[in-house]
Amino acid sequence: MLVFVAFVLLFIIPLALLFLSMSGEEAGKSSLEQARIAARIISDEAGEVYLQGPGSKKSITVNYPSGVADGAVEGGLVVLTMDVGGRRTDVASPAFANITGNLSGRRNAGPQRIDLFYNHSLGAVVVRYG
Repeated sequence: MLVFVAFVLLFIIPLALLFLSMSGEEAGKSSLEQARIAARIISDEAGEVYLQGPGSKKSITVNYPSGVADGAVEGGLVVLTMDVGGRRTDVASPAFANITGNLSGRRNAGPQRIDLFYNHSLGAVVVRYG
């Protein structure tokens, strides 16, 4: 019986801890990939609104993963800042359109409504939460 307990303590518990830590890393990778997809959808939709020209607008729903700490629209990029594994990581997607806007602030995981509209005086697509 003592040998069995020693076996459990020496082999099974460290293996269980190893598998748990690996699953946490995979969840972080999954969240980053979901953030890349969300940023890409926003930048693609901004490009579509840009191509439609003045007066065009659109509302979209994008699914954010857990860990979105902040967002920005700057320099032709849609940037989502993620908190993953205790580190901050930026996920960016370029847009061919001239874009501006505000996606700042921590957001909960789940669907986010985003409004996009072409501002003729700026000559740019404005991106903001709806």
